[in-house]
Amino acid sequence: MPTITSDHLHALLASSERDAALVVVRGEATVVPSDPSRGDGPEDALVVTTRDAVIAELDTGANEEQIERLAQRLDVALDSLGG
Repeated sequence: MPTITSDHLHALLASSERDAALVVVRGEATVVPSDPSRGDGPEDALVVTTRDAVIAELDTGANEEQIERLAQRLDVALDSLGG
């Protein structure tokens, strides 16, 4: 079962917080309102991506297939880190 799914990316994109980030804490992916690498949020969080990075990656015309592929790439990258 993947840790990162398209649902996580949808939640990240739907966030009204510009600094929102998708993080993994204790093996669970979640969206937090502020990027923990900037000093806010859970200290033990591994930042997977940020809202701005996903927007830049997908551009404005993203469809569900592109979101799913990005989720898969992020999940594979996380797995390679042992996350």
